[in-house]
Amino acid sequence: MCGIFGIAEFGNHVGSPSGEGSLSSLLGAMGRALEHRGPDDDGTRVLRSSGAAVGIGMRRLSIIDVAGGRQPMTNEDGTVIVVCNGEIYNYRELREELASKGHCLRTQSDTEVIVHLYEEHGWACVTRLRGMFAFALWDARQQVLMLARDRLGIKPLFFHYDHHRAAFASEVRGLLPAFEEVPEVRRPALLRLLLLQYVPAPDTAFVGIRKLMPGTVLLVNERGLEPRRYWQLPTTCWNDGSRADADIRTAVAGRLHDAVKSHLASDVPVGAFLSGGLDSASVVALMSRTGADPFSTFSVGFEGPPEFSELPYARQVAAQYGTVHHELLVGPKDLMSCLSRIVGHLDEPLTDPAIVPTYLLSSLAAQSVKVVLTGEGADELFGGYQRYALERLADWYRWVPPGLKTRILGWLQRSAVSRRVVQGVRALSQRSPSRRHMDWVGTFTSEELMEVAADHEEVACEEREIEHLFQPFFDGTVEPGSSLGGMLRADLSTWLPDDLLTKVDRMSMAASLEARVPYLDHPLVELVASIPATLKIRDGVRKAVLKAAVADLVSPAILNRRKMGFEMPLASWMRGPLREFVVEHLRLEGPPGLFNQAGVERFLDEHLRGIQDRSSQLWSVLLVKLWYRVVVREQAGVAS
Repeated sequence: MCGIFGIAEFGNHVGSPSGEGSLSSLLGAMGRALEHRGPDDDGTRVLRSSGAAVGIGMRRLSIIDVAGGRQPMTNEDGTVIVVCNGEIYNYRELREELASKGHCLRTQSDTEVIVHLYEEHGWACVTRLRGMFAFALWDARQQVLMLARDRLGIKPLFFHYDHHRAAFASEVRGLLPAFEEVPEVRRPALLRLLLLQYVPAPDTAFVGIRKLMPGTVLLVNERGLEPRRYWQLPTTCWNDGSRADADIRTAVAGRLHDAVKSHLASDVPVGAFLSGGLDSASVVALMSRTGADPFSTFSVGFEGPPEFSELPYARQVAAQYGTVHHELLVGPKDLMSCLSRIVGHLDEPLTDPAIVPTYLLSSLAAQSVKVVLTGEGADELFGGYQRYALERLADWYRWVPPGLKTRILGWLQRSAVSRRVVQGVRALSQRSPSRRHMDWVGTFTSEELMEVAADHEEVACEEREIEHLFQPFFDGTVEPGSSLGGMLRADLSTWLPDDLLTKVDRMSMAASLEARVPYLDHPLVELVASIPATLKIRDGVRKAVLKAAVADLVSPAILNRRKMGFEMPLASWMRGPLREFVVEHLRLEGPPGLFNQAGVERFLDEHLRGIQDRSSQLWSVLLVKLWYRVVVREQAGVAS
């Protein structure tokens, strides 16, 4: 695990502005910006030829082959060089295969297999890798730079290309030294963020900076950019009844066990995040079943109402499996003390409130271990969110007369039900599945965003763009007539990499901790993605397939308990101990032309007076404004 970065210049631009010393200096600045991702070691390499000048580097968090795994790594004659962020879980098998073909491997590092696989298979070498990774490889013979990202987008990779010059880095902050001035903020991207909680790839919040898409290779040479998609979710699906439930259960249980076992490969201690829910409890149970030494588990709870704390359930699981258990209780003071620091680690403002407990829990875990396993991906893969169950009602609800729908929605808005219920009913009223999906995941409705946004036309435009973004997942569903299958594919392809995995990567790496996600082991993903969505949610029971697969591992109390989100009690905190903090930060300067401050003040007043719960929307505005101050304004000196 590390941070990678580099520059490649081609053709007449080689040598600009001032030779090798300048390139080395630039690499040094990029590396310093990513030091938190790899405090154990660093390395850079500059290569020059008549047609190209290339510099690549890394910051290393030592996990496998601690002593010998320094990067960059090369093949035998130095013509292929690589830096990699992540872990290759099948490297031992690949190493044996490569050695049998005569390759000389000089370390026990997982990264070294990449250069030799490239010699055998070219850019298609990436299809042989099992793991989470983002890597950059320079082929001196072919004069080509290869950038690659893992299938599910677990590890990040950003790039910039302009005038035969390419730059890449694990985080945007690592790219900024390559710019003469901080890139302009993209207001349309921030509107998408406010609608979705994230900026969908390949866009970013900055002009000229792109995310490499998951499952994609990008080849860069003097002719330009050549993207190649090497993986996508399965396009075939079992028919209902084509396999017995027992066969499905056995297959999923086997793949999940294999995934957890492979993710334990490490030369340093491995622990686990434990919420007390089904996903993380299943991972902990399988870690214990592998016969690993007693390991550490880490859980977080929140000050305030008990319904926001899963600590009692986490303790139950920890006791059952005899883990060395650690707990953290987060309160409003913790949030206020760390929020600016957290936002400083965000490439773009991620408005998921779970960034706070994820960062604090990562900081706690980093005091004991270098690696943790987490439960991310299970909800999207197996159908765990409430919106998936409610989507099954869409075909029925469309027959309700429009006037009655309006009255139902109005009654709910005036009642004491949660905003999520209102949001769900509003989504069910949409005829288009892509529009329904946008309403399911959104923080603002279009009407609400128009109240706090300065430009209504821009809001309407971005709404249309988002609907177009989601539509292919429903048009190309592997289950004809199943909008639920399209929802799962959309979330696996967008929400998961651009929100959840981004949150886990940035917050764990901010604490110099490696987080691994066994539910996203691609053999498991390919199997489960091919199971019909109607089998994943049966008779109103979500995650039916996962529950069947782990029924002999997890206690009934955990298996059948109601799902809780990883949520802080923001609504009450904002009206109480966070009140002054929230008011102050909502009045910060925001990105030019983005917010209508009068609308923000109305939302704030409604929330503080208890008229309506606006906590999630106010939090989103606050995060964008704080990000603009900390990342765009205060960190502008990084690029100067």
